[in-house]
Amino acid sequence: MKINSKMLYRELRAALAPQLKHAGFSALKCGSLGWARPTGSGHVMFWFQSDKWGWRDNWGSAFTLEFQAAPQPGDVMTFVGRRERIGHLLEGFEELDELRLRNNSVIERLPGVINQDWLVSTLDDGTEIVLDGYKIDPEAAIYGRDLWLNYYSVEDVRAWAEYFERKLLRFVSLFENETRSEQGRARLRFHEMIVRVQNAVERQNKAAIFDEYIRIEPDQHYRSAAQHWLVELGSG
Repeated sequence: MKINSKMLYRELRAALAPQLKHAGFSALKCGSLGWARPTGSGHVMFWFQSDKWGWRDNWGSAFTLEFQAAPQPGDVMTFVGRRERIGHLLEGFEELDELRLRNNSVIERLPGVINQDWLVSTLDDGTEIVLDGYKIDPEAAIYGRDLWLNYYSVEDVRAWAEYFERKLLRFVSLFENETRSEQGRARLRFHEMIVRVQNAVERQNKAAIFDEYIRIEPDQHYRSAAQHWLVELGSG
């Protein structure tokens, strides 16, 4: 049975609306399914967004969850304030890998996976990229990514609704209070460094910023990313 976005939002709303109302949230008018709550400095908002490509019989569909802090509810889905999707908010927290495992349990049952209908490409370093469809993610999820959660049945949607019924207010708290894991703080340092590189005019100045960052950054993942971009800078 095809599960369209209205059905997705209906199931999520039924599970989440009571506790969100109790927590002071009001529904947003945003074209998706979202809520907002006033804070001391504006509003904290979030919304569930279904995949713009819709439903496919062999792959079902997917959705994500995004958060925003802005002055007014009318700022929702604009570039006003601070925005973050769930796959980056949860960087370094155990829930990111929880979501990977739960999502894998849906993906492995998709007809397209059972029939191996996916389209993949392999990069020069051996990394496999899925161009169309989905494959199970075998690697533990530690670092942030653009995370979309799959569903193929009403039961899948209800299972996601039950999960967010237990976890959503914690996720809102993490976002509202800008609580970061060690890896999340490393991502902020990396992005701050990239802004400095972009603002530098001379190539040698850009390289010096990369060199300094690589020398002092303790996180291997982001240090490796900086080394990659330093090599790209030298070959550009």
